[in-house]
Amino acid sequence: MVPTNPKTTHAPLPVPEVAAEAFRARRGELVNAVARRMDQDSRLGEWVGSHSPRLMDSTRRHHAAFMGEVMAGNDARLLEQALAWVYATYHNQGVSFDFFLHEWKTWQEAIAGILPAREAEAILPIYEWMVQHHDELIEAAHQYRTRRASVQPRWEDDYQYIVDHLIQGDTTGVIDRCHGLLLDGMPYESLLQNLFYPAMVDVGARWEAGQLSVAMEHQTTAMVYRVLAALYYDQPFPESDRGRGLVSPVSNEFHEMGSWMLAVSLELDGWDITLLTADTPPETLVATVLEERPRFVALSVTLVGNVGEARSTVASLRAALGPDDATPIVVGGQAFHEAPWLVQSVNADLHLESAMAAVAWARSLGAPR
Repeated sequence: MVPTNPKTTHAPLPVPEVAAEAFRARRGELVNAVARRMDQDSRLGEWVGSHSPRLMDSTRRHHAAFMGEVMAGNDARLLEQALAWVYATYHNQGVSFDFFLHEWKTWQEAIAGILPAREAEAILPIYEWMVQHHDELIEAAHQYRTRRASVQPRWEDDYQYIVDHLIQGDTTGVIDRCHGLLLDGMPYESLLQNLFYPAMVDVGARWEAGQLSVAMEHQTTAMVYRVLAALYYDQPFPESDRGRGLVSPVSNEFHEMGSWMLAVSLELDGWDITLLTADTPPETLVATVLEERPRFVALSVTLVGNVGEARSTVASLRAALGPDDATPIVVGGQAFHEAPWLVQSVNADLHLESAMAAVAWARSLGAPR
């Protein structure tokens, strides 16, 4: 959080709903305008170093989605918490703090030039607050500490081995270690929950701290898919048929690991799971649900900026299914670990904190009719 003192004020929220909607509706146009202006600045290379324009554009798209969520929820706490993370993480990657100061000013120019005057007037003070509190945000970045998932003491040695060998690129070593654990009686679902989930959080934390590049983080994620897929097909698939379920990341969400872990955990418990891919368009998800009529729908949200996508997806599903339909819609993912107070705003039937919790809940639905 941004340090508070008598001279410090929180971000100027709320903004009118019409202003928040105008921002969300034209966020793509805003991102492009900011990118054009920043790319023309001769100092950009000094600010971002070796980072590619493509990476910075991706960061801006995430920023626009996130700001839409902040404005929709009038959530100053969420904004201040995220800004500390953004400043710390990207500075650790070699991005100058000066970049952010000029980025926020460029967003002000784009908002003033693209949005209707009244809506722009309501939003501009938020970015002016970010400019005025730039030094405090730098201090908050210096105080920021990355989050790591807890690991049970009995799994600590195995966990550390897996993390170290993933980073070393030793796929065979990780598979052999995990195969031994499975032979010793560790359930596959426990392997996911107790070892690989915290391992992936650790990899992300190392990227945040500047210890791993984006490329290495992505390479490690790809390795995890290979390891878990190799182990998955050695598992005994149950003969029981609990029915059909559907698991999907929400639109604009490109992180698939959480939904993949959930899907395979449910399959190994006797469910017939349809797993949709990253960034599934809402209309595709709704059409699939209407066609397959699953017993439940589980939505995965990794980035806080995509909570709004989850909210609109839940609303679209309910409208399509009709008022008399009782299909449960559940949500989970890293976004709700970082901002648990956002769960209620999604209007899902339930929030599930882990894949194992989801398996236990799904069992409570009983046998299919």
